[in-house]
Amino acid sequence: MTGDKDGPRDEMRPGTSDQSAVAAPPAYVEERTVTDLETLRVLADPLRLAIIGAFPSDAGRRRPMSVKEIAERIDEGQTKLYRHVKKLEDVGLIYVAETRVVSGIIEKRYLPAQKRLLFSGTLLGQQAEPDDFTDTFEALMDAVRDKLRTEIRAGRVQLTPPPDGPDLTPQIGSIRVNMTLERYLKLQAAVLDLIDNIGPSDEGPDTFPVQLHAVLFPSSEPPDSELE
Repeated sequence: MTGDKDGPRDEMRPGTSDQSAVAAPPAYVEERTVTDLETLRVLADPLRLAIIGAFPSDAGRRRPMSVKEIAERIDEGQTKLYRHVKKLEDVGLIYVAETRVVSGIIEKRYLPAQKRLLFSGTLLGQQAEPDDFTDTFEALMDAVRDKLRTEIRAGRVQLTPPPDGPDLTPQIGSIRVNMTLERYLKLQAAVLDLIDNIGPSDEGPDTFPVQLHAVLFPSSEPPDSELE
């Protein structure tokens, strides 16, 4: 920790100077591309990614949440989250959507400023440290792992196909093949199209949450024939 102390800094008593410091909320965007190292480094933490992920991606179900409500949603200690929420607010990934008075204290309630995040390829050329990008990638993978573990332990993920009915077990796969540039670009477009068209959420009592996490990347590794 670098000088920040955990504590409810987003809650204050009426009349303090911080009460008028809440800026106008930024415009909500469907997609935000991270182009600066500061934001990239803020995201290099699974807990901060979990905070962003605590908000439903569907605008119809998204509502402002306090730090206490976020903590309950991701099953973390409330005091532990204040510093991380402040970091996310500082780089504009979340914002104060509204305030309310609870037991004489002004409580801030937050919303994400974007539906989904992408990472600009130009970040690689900006790296002051070679691990900047890989730290964030590892945090993303850790967040996926932690979320899946939590859902499995809570009994919310089907692990065994039923004798009758649809198979709702997790679908996990990994493959490495050699491709031409033309074929790779077609696959890349198909993956991006799948991600773009997965929303919005369906409505109704028979719906359930579904998550998709995709990683696709080419590398400069030699062809398999050269490895033999």
